[in-house]
Amino acid sequence: MENSLQSLIQIGFEEAGHWFLSNGGIGFILHKHKQASDCLYAFTSEDRILYIGKTTKTLFQRMMGYSHPGPSQKTNIRNHQLIKETFQRGKNVDIFAFVPEETMSYRGFQVNIAAGLEDNLIAYFKPPWNILK
Repeated sequence: MENSLQSLIQIGFEEAGHWFLSNGGIGFILHKHKQASDCLYAFTSEDRILYIGKTTKTLFQRMMGYSHPGPSQKTNIRNHQLIKETFQRGKNVDIFAFVPEETMSYRGFQVNIAAGLEDNLIAYFKPPWNILK
């Protein structure tokens, strides 16, 4: 697989919304999976994967963090700026989401599929906005 939107779709990601410029900042619209939690999300532009993340909050709440980052939220601040810079280069940023349809368990313990996939997807696709630790 290559670092492309088609690769995410094959895994099960779906288009959920997009970012837009708003009064010097950024805003977003989610038309799908707004209330989903324990899910993965990706920012893409021109069929390229830019960032992969997970949230235990709702997808809407997580996107609000990027839209209005707090002063100590380094990842939110960095991605907020990167989204704005992408728009300044004349490109759009879309939001895709992977919402597991089924639950899994291991020896009686529920497994968070999104959490289990995140590190592997980041290592495989190497999205440029993800900072590897």
